[in-house]
Amino acid sequence: MTISVGVTQCEDADAATIDDLLAAADRALYQAKREGRNRVAVA
Repeated sequence: MTISVGVTQCEDADAATIDDLLAAADRALYQAKREGRNRVAVA
């Protein structure tokens, strides 16, 4: 079993909407998948 993870963070709650954060995490997830197995990518 392998896992690829995409994560993001927001230091200022007013800086991004939940949709923006989810989109950034989704992009990071697919970046991790492109880079190979067992990866974590941070947006």
